[in-house]
Amino acid sequence: MKIKVYIQPNSKKSGYAGLYDGLPKIKITAPPVDGAANSEIIKIFSKLLNIPKSDVTISSGHVSRLKILDINTDKSCEEIITILEKF
Repeated sequence: MKIKVYIQPNSKKSGYAGLYDGLPKIKITAPPVDGAANSEIIKIFSKLLNIPKSDVTISSGHVSRLKILDINTDKSCEEIITILEKF
């Protein structure tokens, strides 16, 4: 499944921050340097969905705040959004 998200790096606390232009907005503490933000995104989604990190990849937006994630899971998009809202 593919999911498009908006990332806000360098936040004081990681978490779901509502919608930004209709996309889930995720705050992360990592800076956008040397792939740290991308690594944190993969770690967060892996932990939230209880799947291995290898099942979460960034297919587009490696150097952008807008990212498309490829997630190998049996959960629906609605279930993922519900999980994000509780994050």
